[in-house]
Amino acid sequence: MTNKLFTLIAITSIALLPACSKAQTPMDGAQTQTQTQELKVTHINAAQASEMMAARPGLVVLDVRTPSEFAASHIDGAINIDYKNSNFATKLADLDPSQDYLIHCRSGGRSTSSLKTFKRLGFSHIIHMDGGMIGWDKANLPTVR
Repeated sequence: MTNKLFTLIAITSIALLPACSKAQTPMDGAQTQTQTQELKVTHINAAQASEMMAARPGLVVLDVRTPSEFAASHIDGAINIDYKNSNFATKLADLDPSQDYLIHCRSGGRSTSSLKTFKRLGFSHIIHMDGGMIGWDKANLPTVR
């Protein structure tokens, strides 16, 4: 009987060891989550973007189209950082990653593709204007030429 009891205690102790070691894992996981920040992306349309810009005058608008597209027509106050340029990531790295940015392109393709770079550089929140300048123009919102 003593051998059976000893065997049962030994098996139970061995079975509990992994559970005890896993009790430390959440702390390790929490540290990893703190170090790896997720990018939050908010999707809005052009009319919502216009309203947001009016409500938040300090919101930085990033236009990721080419310089020639930007010169032809852009949102007043927007900053042009060309997604297709080889220095795109370098220019983004000069920005404050903790600040919110409203980004757009012509139709939404390049700005959507650029989200990977924002995430890699540790940006915390990007507001993506779905539909880009095409949506902005369809909503008859003002541009600078």
